[in-house]
Amino acid sequence: MTRTIGKIRGLLFDLDGTLVSTKEANYGAYKDALEEFGYSLALEEFERIWGLDSRAFIPALIPGISSSTVEAVRARKSLLYEKYLDQTLPNAPLIEFLRLVAPMHKTALVSTAKSVNGHRILAAHGLESMFDVVVFGDEVTRSKPDPEGYLKALRLLGISPREGIAFEDSGPGQAAALAAGLRVILVPKFL
Repeated sequence: MTRTIGKIRGLLFDLDGTLVSTKEANYGAYKDALEEFGYSLALEEFERIWGLDSRAFIPALIPGISSSTVEAVRARKSLLYEKYLDQTLPNAPLIEFLRLVAPMHKTALVSTAKSVNGHRILAAHGLESMFDVVVFGDEVTRSKPDPEGYLKALRLLGISPREGIAFEDSGPGQAAALAAGLRVILVPKFL
């Protein structure tokens, strides 16, 4: 007996680590921002929390840090990020796939990145026009692994979860997409 999965109408992509490798750029900007506030960030610590929203990982890294300092660090990181854009690298095969299938599908970007930096990454790699819908981390209340971003994108695309597939690289991102009812294609490290 053959089981059909239905017509796929929407493709939903994560940004950081999926379409573009941004770990080095994010690490550099967070490290610099935290140092300005008197904290240090080792690469090993950053790799452990990669994929989580900074509203969650900064307090986990620095117990007792005030919420106002967390917000100040996040704001400073956002400003510092631009100087690290040259350290971001595109996932060329996945971007080529996106370019081929985008004309026949609805597309969304669902990212924990702040919108200002997300738009900078998209512009740096010529991806601004590839998506019908874009949902960044500062446009939702709860970040991945919560499904809010994916649910919002599905609503804006006008499709049901069974009509979409998410492309994700991180555990929190996969959890968010699955909780939204999407099927997930795991994107392995591409560098």
